[in-house]
Amino acid sequence: MRYLKVLGLVALFFFSMLFFVQNHDILIQELALELKVFGWHYQTEAVPFYLIILMAFVIGSLLCTFYFFLEKIRLSKQCRQYKKEMDALEREVASLRPKTMDEYTTPESTENIQN
Repeated sequence: MRYLKVLGLVALFFFSMLFFVQNHDILIQELALELKVFGWHYQTEAVPFYLIILMAFVIGSLLCTFYFFLEKIRLSKQCRQYKKEMDALEREVASLRPKTMDEYTTPESTENIQN
């Protein structure tokens, strides 16, 4: 499985480099983004188009990582809760289970039987 992941990453790198080389003229064109909301106007400096694509990819990756980190924390908390509940139920089952003969006999009673 590890080899498939490495092969997938190499293929992704190869195709992204191929994309960049084939579209170099378009990707180096500068682009200025602007936002107009409720009378407020904001415009960025002109940056190459490939930088906008790269930043969108990085921001998306960071947001996904943050989401999965929060999900891992939530699942870990839920797992601890279920483990506590399972321990409590096991203790309850153990307390309701009938005692065995060994639990009824004490060391003194076994001495009396042997004498």
